[in-house]
Amino acid sequence: MSNERKKWDASWAKQNDILFHARQELTNARAANATLSQEKAAAEAISVKALQAKADALKALGEAKEAGARASKALEEAAEKESRASKALEEANAERIRLGKVVESLQAEVQAREVAVTDLTARVTAAEKRADAAAEAKDALVSSFDQLEADREWLRTHGIARIVEAIMNAPETASGLDLVKERARDAGFKAGYNRCIGHINVLSADGYTDQASGFRDVDTEGRLKAAVTSFYDTPLACVGELDDCLEVADYVDRLRMLYPDVEEEEPAGGAGGDAGTSGTK
Repeated sequence: MSNERKKWDASWAKQNDILFHARQELTNARAANATLSQEKAAAEAISVKALQAKADALKALGEAKEAGARASKALEEAAEKESRASKALEEANAERIRLGKVVESLQAEVQAREVAVTDLTARVTAAEKRADAAAEAKDALVSSFDQLEADREWLRTHGIARIVEAIMNAPETASGLDLVKERARDAGFKAGYNRCIGHINVLSADGYTDQASGFRDVDTEGRLKAAVTSFYDTPLACVGELDDCLEVADYVDRLRMLYPDVEEEEPAGGAGGDAGTSGTK
């Protein structure tokens, strides 16, 4: 019985450890979900700024093109004016070169911004995927935690009582107790008989003995101790079935099948009405 109690204590310790780790994983998943939400919001803000910068760059590019057109017009006017032709041509060429560099610089910046926007979009997509995965993991953990709570409640309200009932109503328990009671009656009878003879011999000189006793030369105390030892050492079939259930991962489901609730037994033909008769004393 002490070994069975140790197994139960180990089983409860394992159950509490599973519940602790499930709660810890749920807490970690919630923290990860909050962090991913913050990263998503920051990425969206950066994306908005990048799009605005792209619009500004495109506007500057249009302005630069307009400036180039004006420079070309000035070049044509300078060509018509011989007195300022050389100076105007040099200034126009210099302005065109400068504007060309500005345009190239702006184009490079726009391309860099486009790459940055593409990278941010990819990061946002990855963050959304991580958030979805975290949400799925959270749901799985919540579902697992709820199942553990339901299993624990079933064990507390039904399972333990049904296991104890099965042990108490086991045929081995009933036969063992019957043998112990029989051996105890025999030992008590012999002890009482001998004590009675002793009292009679105090009052009588006839010298009564236990010759007429049916338990003369019978070690009734030894037989009683042997019966008690046999009662505690006899393995129970129901305990073996319980050990088989506890060795698998879904042991609560196996226990539910092995020890169904009373309301689940009755519709099967009233079999539950005779469930406790095997151990009646």
